[in-house]
Amino acid sequence: MKAIVTKGGFPTFINSRESKFLETHFTEDKLLEGKELNERESYIAQNLVHRGVLDKVVNQGNASYKLNINNYGKA
Repeated sequence: MKAIVTKGGFPTFINSRESKFLETHFTEDKLLEGKELNERESYIAQNLVHRGVLDKVVNQGNASYKLNINNYGKA
């Protein structure tokens, strides 16, 4: 388990699969296109959206994800 702090200042715990997903897809500060994800990765991303770790951006019917992390309060 790993703890990260979202922009709201709330610490959130993520499991090893979610941590690996974040490390794989969010090495840079960029949008992750939903069409690049397989079904399992889409499920993980949606769970992270519900918990406030990712922000979902919908533009013309296409979903994208970006990190919602407070860089000043990493735990």
